[in-house]
Amino acid sequence: MSADIEGISADVEGVSGGYAEKFGIERTDAWFMLKLQEEVGELTQAFIDLKGMGRDRGRTAQENRNAFAQECADVLAHILLLARHEGIDLTAAIDQKWLRWARATTADEATAPADTFEADLG
Repeated sequence: MSADIEGISADVEGVSGGYAEKFGIERTDAWFMLKLQEEVGELTQAFIDLKGMGRDRGRTAQENRNAFAQECADVLAHILLLARHEGIDLTAAIDQKWLRWARATTADEATAPADTFEADLG
């Protein structure tokens, strides 16, 4: 898993860095966070369109699905960029926060109180 996330993160950084250089964008701390927020907004709009909860934009169901997929990719890419910029090891963080539950081998781990599970994943 780590090679996949790290590899994708490096590739996304290369694309983002090249784009920023080409268009004279200064990728500050605030830029990384605000760009993520912008992309989450676009994902929300794509979800609204996908679920038929907004105005008709004249797109087919498949076009709406494709738009949603593209916005999911944008959000993931910007999460990777933000984490990379802040020096976060996402592989370790995901392992600590989520995947440890998949490795729960003892009865105590597997039957941890729901509030512990919720607190960890919430």
